[in-house]
Amino acid sequence: MPDVIHNWERLVLKGVRSDEGEDMGNIIAIDKDSLFLMTGRHVYKIPKSFVQGFNGSEVFLSVPAVKVLMLELT
Repeated sequence: MPDVIHNWERLVLKGVRSDEGEDMGNIIAIDKDSLFLMTGRHVYKIPKSFVQGFNGSEVFLSVPAVKVLMLELT
């Protein structure tokens, strides 16, 4: 799993897993500092610093699911 992601746009529409392996949904957009993750009808804004790696099909986070769930957009 690469540590550095050079082309963040490649992550759009990819699945995301928390550090404990929980399926967190899919990335729907990216801005300068964040990823926008959609799970069902909920959207979360996640700092790029939470990304641990990408294996070509899934994005792996360095934080637990509970931390992601606290970042829901209203």
